[in-house]
Amino acid sequence: MRLLLTTALCLLLAAAATAQYASAQDFVPAAVEISKEKVNVNGEIFYLHKVLPKQTLYSISKAYGIPVDAIQKVNPSLTDGLKAGMLLYIPQATVADTTVPTVENSTKQTVEQTSEKPKAKTEKPQRTVKKKKYKKYNVKWYETLDDVAVKFNVTVDAIIALNDIDTASGKRIRGIMIPDKEFMSSMQSGPSVKEDSEVTSAAQSEAQSSVAVPPGFKRTSGVYDDGPYVISVVLPFNASRLTGNLNTYAADFYAGVLTAAGQLKEEGLMEHFVINTVDLSQYDSSWDMIADGALKGSELIIGPISERDLQPVAAFAKNKEIPVVSPLDLNTASLADGNPYFFLFPPQSEQALGHQIDKIAQDIAENPSVSVSVIYEQGHDSTDLVLETFAELGEKGIPFKTFKYDFLSGRGIDRVMYKYLSPGVTNKVIIPSMSEAFITDALRNLNLIKSSYDYRVEVYGMSRWKNFENMEANYFHALDLRLTMSYHIDYCDTLTIDFIERYRNAFNTEPTSFSYQGYDILTFFVKAMNTYGKDFPAAIINERKSLLQSDVLFLPVAPGSGCENRAFRDICFTKGWTVVTER
Repeated sequence: MRLLLTTALCLLLAAAATAQYASAQDFVPAAVEISKEKVNVNGEIFYLHKVLPKQTLYSISKAYGIPVDAIQKVNPSLTDGLKAGMLLYIPQATVADTTVPTVENSTKQTVEQTSEKPKAKTEKPQRTVKKKKYKKYNVKWYETLDDVAVKFNVTVDAIIALNDIDTASGKRIRGIMIPDKEFMSSMQSGPSVKEDSEVTSAAQSEAQSSVAVPPGFKRTSGVYDDGPYVISVVLPFNASRLTGNLNTYAADFYAGVLTAAGQLKEEGLMEHFVINTVDLSQYDSSWDMIADGALKGSELIIGPISERDLQPVAAFAKNKEIPVVSPLDLNTASLADGNPYFFLFPPQSEQALGHQIDKIAQDIAENPSVSVSVIYEQGHDSTDLVLETFAELGEKGIPFKTFKYDFLSGRGIDRVMYKYLSPGVTNKVIIPSMSEAFITDALRNLNLIKSSYDYRVEVYGMSRWKNFENMEANYFHALDLRLTMSYHIDYCDTLTIDFIERYRNAFNTEPTSFSYQGYDILTFFVKAMNTYGKDFPAAIINERKSLLQSDVLFLPVAPGSGCENRAFRDICFTKGWTVVTER
């Protein structure tokens, strides 16, 4: 390995040494290969060419047999020059390179292959019609049918109907035929299909209904009175590799799931359910996992963790109408769009400030004798945190005072700061800052004001303050500090104590935050499934529950879309060195 690094370093040094000489040589453009990927834009076929380093517009035009001005006409981005990595639309022309099949030739092969497919089931009426040639397209591993439909300016319904795709099978879709204008017109004019011998009216009707975006949940209602019903937990264990490479947080999460399953079994709540554990690292991708049937028969899917791995699973779950839970990654929020079966479990941290100011508004409504002040560091007027605080207060109609100062300017600032507070009322002070030094100084001054002038002061801070190592904890309790937390564990709670004991006995170690998360998620959903039956996805919306590490309040992100958890825990540091969870 050291020899390889040394060799690479020498090559880099040699390249740098000869850079001036190389620049004097004649520029040799890189070879251009005809792209095998084509796209349909408003009925016109284009090659989709990715520009590689050292390729020129002239060399590209020569390879494709298209004039430079014709390429420039359909690619306005070329006004800024040709750059490596750009994607160019190249008009289709007669190309000398015979290695690239034309649309006609490729579709001829497709139709011939299609004619050899097994006949449809006898119970479905068949229709013998004239065959037609269609363009064949190999679906990329990262593409959904929606992506392909947008790419070729067609509809998902038409793709499904033309290819007789069973969207409920969960199988990965690879080679498909792309509908043309005539087929699209036949789809719009009615259920009659005149051009494809493989598509029946029954199959088309089934395909159309399966891809419609539901306004709500379409699951069959009923109770879980038999079974077993499968709850799939998908995690990247890396268990098939060396033990040292075991994914620690996935193992901790799963240990929490097992602890919850054991306790739920004791309570008689796992009678109709089984856990299907899927090690995602045993597959090349989530697509391969789905195609392998790993999620077949699932009634609930928990995971995968990352947005990349969860995207195919969310699409599969939507088609199968299976609730799917995103357990950890906040970046998966976009997957809730248009998918009412998607549940994002961890609360969005950027919503914590709005929740906190909502609480202040509620307090003001109950007790008008309240003054609100915002204290922040001088020169930070335009930071996101400060601007967001001003905006949230303004949106809620809460009047407030502001005070900013440079904490490096010296002590004695408390004699100025107190003038921005009010005697005889409760002063709710918001400090929108993540600077540990400034926060410590601001809390010190507020503590002096409270003790010297007998002011009533409550401070509102950011959740990450709790992780600061050099903060004066006594300031927290003296000023009744309130933090809005996505996660908070009350180690004095009897349920928490019981969980820790069970976890220790089972795994001979201490639970981590991932362990609590696994326990909370399985406990919440299994209890919901037992309480509400198969209607549980709709029933849990707008219902708040308290768990070990977090609270749950699922609300839809938009009509017909999935839900995200909007519940936070408000903790208060009170006198006597206690921490209270406010409800």
